[in-house]
Amino acid sequence: MKLSNRSSATVARVFILPGVVLLALMFMQAAGQEGPMKAPTSTPESIAAGKAVFFEYCAGCHGRRADGRGPQSMNLDPRPQNLRNAPFVAYLTDERMYGSISGGVRGTAMPAFELMITADKRWEAIHYIRSLTAGDQLPIPNGIMSVRVPADAVNPLADTAAAEAQGKGVWLAYCASCHGARGDGFGRLAESLAPRPRNLVAVVSWGERPFIDYLAESRLFDSISNGVPGTSMQPWVGVLTEVERWSVISYLRACGRAEREKTEQH
Repeated sequence: MKLSNRSSATVARVFILPGVVLLALMFMQAAGQEGPMKAPTSTPESIAAGKAVFFEYCAGCHGRRADGRGPQSMNLDPRPQNLRNAPFVAYLTDERMYGSISGGVRGTAMPAFELMITADKRWEAIHYIRSLTAGDQLPIPNGIMSVRVPADAVNPLADTAAAEAQGKGVWLAYCASCHGARGDGFGRLAESLAPRPRNLVAVVSWGERPFIDYLAESRLFDSISNGVPGTSMQPWVGVLTEVERWSVISYLRACGRAEREKTEQH
């Protein structure tokens, strides 16, 4: 069958345009990934530029004061982070902030800005955020005791029924009152805490992994062991043994798997 010129053009568009769009997206992604993972030096000029970036892209959720009370914040669960919380901001590394802005934060409304904001502008936004609490007096750290957690630390316990059962017992005894029995952030004390405990097992969409699966073992173990400054998460290093802290992670991972399976059944 011979196609008319108009039909031929239509067919060409059907097959060519998706390729053009794909190439454009690849180019945009490559452009968005440019820039150092190590923070450039903060200057008055970069802070001023970062303020403009923050007001354009971030203030709608995080608020013009960066206190987590933007006009969209009431519609979001969990609520946006309060970036005027000096201990919490100091606790965040530059690399972690850059990664959150670039790739978003799973289980929250924080989107990925890698394709929307250049690397330079992302760093400028970080400089501005840090400038907001640069002069604040930081309180005493969460606890006297602390443990150094290597970045490549992994859970030495196998994901066995025994490890998960032990972790469940520890979790229900020490963690559930804030985080909820299944790690969903709906503990009986959660409403009285600011910020509220994170939903660690949230599955945003069908087929996606739970939020906890995007958290490194080292980050989870560090948070449990040393607490999280600027939040009600206290350090457990002097209370729970190392095995008990790792078993909690085994239990939470099991809760995350169960949450994912639940979503896939609907």
